[in-house]
Amino acid sequence: MKTSLQYRLSASISLAVVAVAAIAAASTFVAALNEAHIAQDKQLRQTAHLIMRVQARPITLAGRQRISGIRLDERIVVRLLHDSGAGGQSAQDGPPLFSSRLPDGIQTVAVGAESWRTFVMTDADGVRIAVAQQATVRNAVAVRSALRSLIPFALLAPVLVFLVRFLIQQLFGPLRMLAVETRQRSSDDLGQLDPGGLPDEIQPFVAEINRLLMRVDRSMQAQRRFVADAAHELRSPLTAMSLQAERLAAAAMPDQARQRLLALTDGLKRNRSMLDQLLALARSQQSAPVGAAPVSLKQTIRLVIEDLYPLAEEKEIDLGVVGDEDATVALDPLELRMLVKNLVDNAIRYSPRGGRVDVQVLAAAQLADLIVDDTGPGIPEAERERVFDAFYRMLGNGRESGSGLGLAIVKAVADKAGATLSLAQPPSRQGLRVTVRFRR
Repeated sequence: MKTSLQYRLSASISLAVVAVAAIAAASTFVAALNEAHIAQDKQLRQTAHLIMRVQARPITLAGRQRISGIRLDERIVVRLLHDSGAGGQSAQDGPPLFSSRLPDGIQTVAVGAESWRTFVMTDADGVRIAVAQQATVRNAVAVRSALRSLIPFALLAPVLVFLVRFLIQQLFGPLRMLAVETRQRSSDDLGQLDPGGLPDEIQPFVAEINRLLMRVDRSMQAQRRFVADAAHELRSPLTAMSLQAERLAAAAMPDQARQRLLALTDGLKRNRSMLDQLLALARSQQSAPVGAAPVSLKQTIRLVIEDLYPLAEEKEIDLGVVGDEDATVALDPLELRMLVKNLVDNAIRYSPRGGRVDVQVLAAAQLADLIVDDTGPGIPEAERERVFDAFYRMLGNGRESGSGLGLAIVKAVADKAGATLSLAQPPSRQGLRVTVRFRR
């Protein structure tokens, strides 16, 4: 998460939003608190003016008692200031007792352990009144009023954080789609990435990746051409050597020389087979399918079995087709035949003498499975991905003749056809099951 650009953008902008919201909330709270205090001071003034206007006649003892007894609510009291006693209020007025020496105007007065916000006013007849509000109550009311002004900030900040996260996710959507598209590509697909819909800041990066893919594609094409050309050039001398070996075999020679000639002939045969597979691999790795057309799987299997039946008969392998189902797939007939032949050839080579190889087609509405089962040693799960690499052979199989190119060819043809490959153990017996799933 620390290296995620999306996370860092979301966290940075969210922190900025929260910080700005906190500063704005603090400023709003202070302003609202001051406005509440100003409004309370104005309330004290208005109350004093109203009482003076109502008491327009001379103040009698009863009037003084009425004024001093006014208690508008639990927060505001009214007191008449006069020159009796200690120069303030009479004891019968009740607390709080204010001094008559208080100047006119708004002020904060300490009465015992309490503080009162007081407005003192003198009329034309010299009558003086004090309208007071307890400071603790006044502050509590002001704080409550100021806190209510923070409700929009408390609701808006989480919404803004969520909105920032949502918008950044939407902005990074094209990048995620590009990653998904790239991840779903096969290893041989070196086509250009589509920069459409990507932000301007990402366009140069995608352009450089496309240039890199172009260079890699040219390099791979050159490598494949070299392999194909080398294999093609080597076929002629190998063919000539094989002919010379056949002619030499017709001549009289000692048994020891004949045994060495047989070993030479087998080596030449293996090399020719490997060259043929190299040419097949180079052809199967072409970037685009050539001559794709509807081809019958069952008919292709029948042709392959006819070709490989002598090899199966030599090892006493029970080779045959299971079931009568058939399906057609859109693929170049030669490539499909190459795929099936390599699968069946591998199954025959790695099955023990007297074993069994079954080929089967399972057809569904949109899919068709080509299944090849054998009774060989199988492939451990840890190596089932690596066996599709060119020239890779499992340890312990060195006694089997082969080049390690068969499954690589199968994988290349399957990828080009959009088919999927899977390896498993056949049900209820030892061996290997290879399933190639085509779209019909």
